[in-house]
Amino acid sequence: MTKIQQLQKQIKNSFTKEQLEENNVPKEEISYLLKYKIFPIDLLVRADWNYKTDDEVKSQKLRNNIKRIGQVENIQVRKLETGYYEVINGNHRLDNLIELGKAFVVAYDHGNISLSEAKRIAIETNETRFESDHLKLAELFSDIKLDFDIPDLVDTMPFDEIEIENFQNLLDFNWEQPNETDKPNSSNSEQYKIIEFKVPEETYNSWLKLQDRMLNILGYDNEAKVFEFAVIEALNIPEESLKV
Repeated sequence: MTKIQQLQKQIKNSFTKEQLEENNVPKEEISYLLKYKIFPIDLLVRADWNYKTDDEVKSQKLRNNIKRIGQVENIQVRKLETGYYEVINGNHRLDNLIELGKAFVVAYDHGNISLSEAKRIAIETNETRFESDHLKLAELFSDIKLDFDIPDLVDTMPFDEIEIENFQNLLDFNWEQPNETDKPNSSNSEQYKIIEFKVPEETYNSWLKLQDRMLNILGYDNEAKVFEFAVIEALNIPEESLKV
């Protein structure tokens, strides 16, 4: 028996047809569910056409994530003529599972599909993603920060400490228009005026990014200086460039 045959013999279904039938799973769904299998990791190979870029920082976060909760997202594969299985979706997961010394992985077996079909599935499953509601995401961060330290969250999430703090700033921001009675009457207000207005969430997120950039690069340490810089730069744009 060859090495590949030995590895193939270790492939096991995640559940049997009998188990699914006992649970009254509709027949049309059973054929799909039976494609979820446990594979020996040595039988899987990386797709040389994978279009996702490598990022060691994100890879480390992914490894930390897997160490914390295990492999909760399955990998998708197709069978090659060599007998090995090519990873259609989950190449970075495969890399990091190998790095962690895992011997088996859960994968969805698409079988003997063509390369073209594999590439289509890769794009469909990689790119069909919904946009985040950043305000709701900020609320989630506010909740979980009660139980988890920020450095702990940074270890397993695709955000750094500044980005997580910015979500808190999003909640702290006053989205309501101020009343006239709320504005200061001190003589200092003659020199410094208060500007408050509503902006779309996307604009606010861009504003936070600009603040971070100005602080890190130029040392601008408050919002007033950053806003002044942005206004001056905008005024320096020739009027001809602004005409449609």
